[in-house]
Amino acid sequence: MYPYNRNTQLYHSRAKETQAEKPSLLAQDKRLEELLFLARTEATETARKFETLLDRAELSEAGQILRTMYLDGKKHLRLLQEVGFLIFGTTPQENEACETEEATEATDTCALLEELLLAEMDDISFYRALLFAMTEADLRNAFFEILTDKQNHAVALSHLYAKYFG
Repeated sequence: MYPYNRNTQLYHSRAKETQAEKPSLLAQDKRLEELLFLARTEATETARKFETLLDRAELSEAGQILRTMYLDGKKHLRLLQEVGFLIFGTTPQENEACETEEATEATDTCALLEELLLAEMDDISFYRALLFAMTEADLRNAFFEILTDKQNHAVALSHLYAKYFG
């Protein structure tokens, strides 16, 4: 039986107080801020590499797979910016994450595909560690989504590598 005569306002205000305290603890963590900056930089670089692979003629049959991974990379960047806003209350500058400009055009397709595969595999352990470090469910959900996408990318990239260069 529901206790209709209880004052539930007290419980809601306590829950809101504890929710307000948790992000402030995360906001004080400078290492987390550096890791999120690194994650945004890597997401930008990965999306740029997928965009480069989209233009390669030898992978024209895999265009839809590569386009999906490119769009996932853009989604990851947006999720990381949202997480940064939820924790620190500020939105990073758009050009802040684009500091590393690499010439991905010069590398051959096989090397670029292999590099992306290894990077995605490294990102899986990186995002798994960030997932377990988060205390808020909303933050964990964002990292869980990124993590599962990274796992799917690793599978798809290994398939493409075996199909075209194996």
